[in-house]
Amino acid sequence: LEDLIFVPPLLSHSSFIHDSFRIIPFSQCEEGWRAYEDKCYYFSTDRKSWDDARTDYCTSRGADLVSIHNMEEENFLSTHTKGKSKWIGLQHNPIDGGYHWSDATPVSHTNWGHGEPNNHEGREDCVEMVNFQTAMSRCYDEKAQLVSILNKDEQAYINTMV
Repeated sequence: LEDLIFVPPLLSHSSFIHDSFRIIPFSQCEEGWRAYEDKCYYFSTDRKSWDDARTDYCTSRGADLVSIHNMEEENFLSTHTKGKSKWIGLQHNPIDGGYHWSDATPVSHTNWGHGEPNNHEGREDCVEMVNFQTAMSRCYDEKAQLVSILNKDEQAYINTMV
């Protein structure tokens, strides 16, 4: 997996500035966009805050930051990011404590890393998807081991330990 970062508007005015994905419904993708399933995706290299990426670059063009709904879509996005962080449309909802997509579609797919989301030191309402090398280096830094979880029962057991 390539590096992605999902950051809510609460951090959009900070120093976090990343490239972004944007998405529009599929009919015929414009030049420079990539078709996948029934959507067109644009992989921007412009560096903007989350709010600016969404407002200036997406919604003003009839698009929105990408929402990921299954592992196949996540894998598609991963193959096109080239190891760089990308804004996507996942936001923390401070009222109910959950997360929602900026395009209002339901959160039907998550692939959280160990211990995430954790709002690190009360200042991070973000989600991050990293490549394997980054995950390995973090595990070594934290003196942890990477494990493979093969089914929901294993995941449930691991969740009880966190």
